[in-house]
Amino acid sequence: MLEILLIQYKDMFGVDFPLREMEGKAEIDVINIIYGCLQTNEEYRPGKPVKVYISEAPGSGKN
Repeated sequence: MLEILLIQYKDMFGVDFPLREMEGKAEIDVINIIYGCLQTNEEYRPGKPVKVYISEAPGSGKN
């Protein structure tokens, strides 16, 4: 899922998502940040609050 969102982010904004800034964050938080950017049509900016759109990553094994 993360890979797809990264591709969509680049397609929408013409730049790669700044993944290096996400070091130490849980993958689900990164997914929600990118998803939020795509939903609101706003590029990521540091300090942008994380809204929970997805509560767990598909394939995480948690059902």
